[in-house]
Amino acid sequence: MKHNFTLYVLVLFLGIGFLFNISESQYSKGAEFCASKKQNSTHIFASQEWFASPKHSFDVLHYELNLDIYNCFLTPYPSSFAASNTITFRVDSSLNNIKLNAVNTSLTIDSVRLAGVSFTHSSNILTIALDSLYQPGAVVTVKIYYRHNNTDDGSFNVSGGFVFTDCEPEGARKWYPCWDRPSDKATLDLFARTPVTVKLGSNGRLADSTNTGTEIIYHWSSRDPI
Repeated sequence: MKHNFTLYVLVLFLGIGFLFNISESQYSKGAEFCASKKQNSTHIFASQEWFASPKHSFDVLHYELNLDIYNCFLTPYPSSFAASNTITFRVDSSLNNIKLNAVNTSLTIDSVRLAGVSFTHSSNILTIALDSLYQPGAVVTVKIYYRHNNTDDGSFNVSGGFVFTDCEPEGARKWYPCWDRPSDKATLDLFARTPVTVKLGSNGRLADSTNTGTEIIYHWSSRDPI
């Protein structure tokens, strides 16, 4: 199978609104804030968690993330947001369910759709029952509706107008359900809703953005597996 990477190396969100209050901060750049947060983080991803993942029986081909992070940029700057993740994968061995990494304290799963018919979520593993027994080579798509809880988990970071992820090489499981391994590369489409004052950067290229006057929906796309 193709060797895939679980996560986008770093998805960086910069809130312009924060820069208006720069005199109140020791940081003049978002990069400085991100670096300081990482260096002083107490959220070290425990190595024993790396081995808690289920057997890998599928190859993730594509993630489509839709994030509504609008309120994360507004006082009191919560880290909670609603989202969906559409995952397309190729079956490696016959299966009727898939298991993904999804940390219970960070993520609340609301429902699954498309080829996903039901789910259980415990011990940081999301198990999705599929609508059929799929054979090797089949390409299957499931959609997960979920929420990120208002928690400081060290992977999805919010502070005074800055929002960024920090989860390499592993830790993406704290802000979206995924197969969280650096060897599992996949292409990406990322849609994010933010206030109009926000500039958002991500992996890939900016494929499109829709500005309504009060909000922007960004669409970043990577056609190279990352």
